[in-house]
Amino acid sequence: MSYVILKDAEQEVGRQKYTSIAESALTGAQAITLRKEQGSLVMATLLSHMLPDKERDWPLVDFDGYIPVAQRVADLSSSGTQAFMVLLDKDPPSQGLALEAHAKTLYQAQDRPPSAGFSDFGYGLWKPDPQRPCVFDDCHLPDDMSGNTTWGGKRKLLVPLLMHNLPGASSLLYNPYAQEDRGIHIDSMLDCVEAAQGSSAASPKCAVMTDMLELKVRPGPAGLLFQPVFPANDPSAFVGFVTTSMHWQEVLLSVVPDYVTGLTCVVSTATSAYTYIIRKGMPELLGNGDLHDRTYTKYGKSVLLNSIASLGAKSSAQYTLTVYPTDEILDAYATSSPVTVAVGFCGVIIFCTVIFFLYDYLMRYEATRRKNVLEMKRRFVRFISHEIRTPLNTVCMGLELLESELTILSKSNKTHPKSSSLSSLHNGGGDNEDDENETDKQGQDVRVCGDEDIAFCRNVTVDVRENAHTAVEILNDLLNYDKLEMGTLKLETGIVFIWDLIERTVNQFRIQAVNKEINFELNLDKPQEHTNNSSIKQKRKFIDEEAGASTSTLLREDVSDRWNVIGDDVRLSQVLRNVISNALKFTPTNGTIEVTALHLVDGLPNAKPLRLKGEHVAHHPRSGSIQIRVQDSGVGLSKEQLQQLFSEGVQFDANRLQHGGGSGLGLSIAKGIVDQHNGIIRAESKGQGHGTCFVIELPLFEFTLEDLEKRNDEVNKFNSSMTQTINTFDSSQSEEFVTRSRRILVAEDAESSRRMLIRLLERAGHTCVPAANGQEAVDAVKADMQAMKENPNEHVEPFDTIFMDFEMPILKGPDATKAIRQLGFTNTIVGVTGNLLSEDVEFFKSHGADDILGKPVSLAKLNAYWDQQSIKRKGCKVELLSA
Repeated sequence: MSYVILKDAEQEVGRQKYTSIAESALTGAQAITLRKEQGSLVMATLLSHMLPDKERDWPLVDFDGYIPVAQRVADLSSSGTQAFMVLLDKDPPSQGLALEAHAKTLYQAQDRPPSAGFSDFGYGLWKPDPQRPCVFDDCHLPDDMSGNTTWGGKRKLLVPLLMHNLPGASSLLYNPYAQEDRGIHIDSMLDCVEAAQGSSAASPKCAVMTDMLELKVRPGPAGLLFQPVFPANDPSAFVGFVTTSMHWQEVLLSVVPDYVTGLTCVVSTATSAYTYIIRKGMPELLGNGDLHDRTYTKYGKSVLLNSIASLGAKSSAQYTLTVYPTDEILDAYATSSPVTVAVGFCGVIIFCTVIFFLYDYLMRYEATRRKNVLEMKRRFVRFISHEIRTPLNTVCMGLELLESELTILSKSNKTHPKSSSLSSLHNGGGDNEDDENETDKQGQDVRVCGDEDIAFCRNVTVDVRENAHTAVEILNDLLNYDKLEMGTLKLETGIVFIWDLIERTVNQFRIQAVNKEINFELNLDKPQEHTNNSSIKQKRKFIDEEAGASTSTLLREDVSDRWNVIGDDVRLSQVLRNVISNALKFTPTNGTIEVTALHLVDGLPNAKPLRLKGEHVAHHPRSGSIQIRVQDSGVGLSKEQLQQLFSEGVQFDANRLQHGGGSGLGLSIAKGIVDQHNGIIRAESKGQGHGTCFVIELPLFEFTLEDLEKRNDEVNKFNSSMTQTINTFDSSQSEEFVTRSRRILVAEDAESSRRMLIRLLERAGHTCVPAANGQEAVDAVKADMQAMKENPNEHVEPFDTIFMDFEMPILKGPDATKAIRQLGFTNTIVGVTGNLLSEDVEFFKSHGADDILGKPVSLAKLNAYWDQQSIKRKGCKVELLSA
């Protein structure tokens, strides 16, 4: 086996070497053929401009210096022959006699040998004797100059070879039209010229390549390229043609190095083929036909030597060169001791194979283990998200109902101060005097609920709600961390006015800092203008994106409005809020937090630029970086803690050193977001008890005023469009936009959540139909649609909205949604679920859900969604912010 492998390897080396040689030969032969074609075209162009007048210069051509020019073109184009024929088609006999006399004088003037134009019969136009082969020049017959042919030519004409690059060429005054193998191609060339008459002012492409033939001056297969000549002053007049020889042994002469032996070359057309063998770089003719070794047919490689399309005449022959290897060329790379090498090689292979399979096994094992761990983590996140959000949904909706009851009770206290009691919370609240009188009659102890009790209850609901929201934030951290791990956390990139973003984000925490009695400072060291060009200091309109409205136009003396970050402002704000909230959490009363932002001229020089949304290429120049430092006087961190700080789930003994809380994923998520912006985030601390400094550095980019104005125009156009849309609502539409009563199907398997949600919706004036699983929801829609179909005259209001849970018995939410859509239901279906992993959301939407709202939900969140849908129907897109 080792021997076979080595032998195959040797043969493969030989095959690869052959492939290299073959490709080089094919490329070289094609290049030489093209060079010959270009030489022919150059010569034809030269003649057309040197002899531009048809009547004056043709056919009795006088080209002083033709021989050195033609020889130079022949050398440059690797051609042995450069000649041209003149066309005598008006009165061939008289034109032929005149040309013979002109040629004799011309040849004397060109210093050609005295024998120029002479044949064995004497001086004059000649044609080959068809009865005997040419040996030297003894096959010439005088041409009768009638223009007639023995092979049935279509025209009466003479095309004598008037000039040749070789001074003593024996083919001078030769009439190629007298021979069929040349004449048929001359006819084809003339047919092409006649067909192009009147179609264009430019000279037509009517060149022709003959089929295989033998040249007069050199034995062996060849082809002739006829390139028509058109005088420059009359580009449609065909007066003659340039002839370039394509001797195939000449073409193959230098296509491979001189050490190559054993390469078979087959030159073929549709009608014939010739085979050559290359030995030591020199081609030798083997004979007529394709004579290559059939064993190596599958290794044949071919190339087209000429392009018929670029020639023009229909009779042109297509030449193909195909090369094949032989035993001689492949055996040159065989070694003399494959058995000896095979033994050692087999040992190496066996050893390497064992190592490879061991490595592959370990890598597969590790990959499978990591995949299983990741899948378990995702299943855990999905389970936790659903199982915690569902009861939190009930808690939050219950708190909302309780706050509503407290509001009613507070109003009742003002109107009936003696009749309001906590018992009203049980029976719906309000002014049910009959119930209260009934209670009094039974002698029960009715406890009056005063304003202090109501305030206490409100404080309790606020505390519970805040803790519920904290739990939701932890779940959101888990989802964001999962997106980072899976690479699905997408950035909505745009121009981020980072200096304004820092200021707005810091201001969100000022009240919290005051309540905790912490000194909270902000220092913005904005970059200054480095030019005296006052035109750069222009007004800039900017958008307070957090408020969502256009504010004012400012005149700035610095360039901070033009040096900004490319990224997602919402995600960057999330990073800043995370870092600042950590500082507030771990800084004691009377402590200090200082936020500093400064411009670093050479910061992050290797950061890759992000593309703005809609851009294909990032083209904004760099302007250094912005460094944001959040320094606190809190508990500080040790070196070991600093090394682990940005890992997942890090809290560092929250009971003893820090106040703790949270998921421990915030800083890991922040690092992932900063990394996506090609920035860096790190923490610095001198040790525990010395505070901590978080450093965020992001690349800055310079934007032109046109970029900023374009962005502002887009946002202003959006605001204007939304304002115009809202202003077009009439009073009835506005009422629908805010308080329209809706008929709603609530599909939720958790009874308490379903009951709470229905209670909230009904208190808001909506009509609800419950469904405990997906199948009940499908049945309800089906019955609803059947009722409308059977009673078309009766007004049966269809479901306006369906709220669909994901995880339900019998039929899950996505499957139920798909079934409802198949029934033809076109109104809104909203997934209200605790499954918020990206693939779960996409799965739900792919089954027909319009949108997904995460649990817990609130009436404000639902109203915001309906508002969004109302505005969308009016043609204005609004993004729903998470409630």
